[in-house]
Amino acid sequence: MSQIDPNLLDRLKEFVSVSELSKDGRLKLPPERALCEHFDMHRSSVRNVLSLLHSLGFIERKQGSGTFLKMPEPVFIQLYFELALKLNYISVDHLETAREMFEKEIVQAAAVNHQSHELKQLEILCDKIVTSTDVLEGIQADYEFHELLAIMAKNPAVLIIFQGLSSVLKKVLHQRRVLARQSKEAQKKTNETHIAIVDAVKTRDRELARQAMHDHFETWNQHTMRTFPKAEEVSLPVE
Repeated sequence: MSQIDPNLLDRLKEFVSVSELSKDGRLKLPPERALCEHFDMHRSSVRNVLSLLHSLGFIERKQGSGTFLKMPEPVFIQLYFELALKLNYISVDHLETAREMFEKEIVQAAAVNHQSHELKQLEILCDKIVTSTDVLEGIQADYEFHELLAIMAKNPAVLIIFQGLSSVLKKVLHQRRVLARQSKEAQKKTNETHIAIVDAVKTRDRELARQAMHDHFETWNQHTMRTFPKAEEVSLPVE
């Protein structure tokens, strides 16, 4: 197996920087030979970098057309969090707490920046959460509801981080949602918090939206029996 360039991350950024705009408006990388000459690299090293970019979803190869840059799915963010969990650098509780903090900011931006058609879609998802009798359908609607809020925030960086966090937490959140749905009272109360979020977003009032999301998580944690570690019990590895 050929070795990867030790300055691989710098190489990745450099490869992206030499892309050119194609006729159809997409960013296109030069041919392998040109990359070899530009960076004074062996062809095998260039292919290693291209292979990694492709694995991460940053490039798309089209036979006869060339290699194009694209925005990937947030798989690299998901991988980072998954590995951090495996290595015990962070815990599920750390991730959940971060997501709650993050969503309180997201909903404020969504309240200010949303468009009318997005609000209608949010109402549809909320109605599905409240009325669905199918557990999996309700859970999927719940995920899409929060993801749509991230989209409504109109900040691509926010959406990438949200999708990375939520993907890693999906299995855990699934178990907690199933738990909440075992009690009609718990299900009713958690569902009603989604209605309150929609109503708050409609007002375009940032503070009202933040409070609605805060109340949502307070109710959610109460009815899914989430426990929080004491400050002295939380430890992070020393750098």
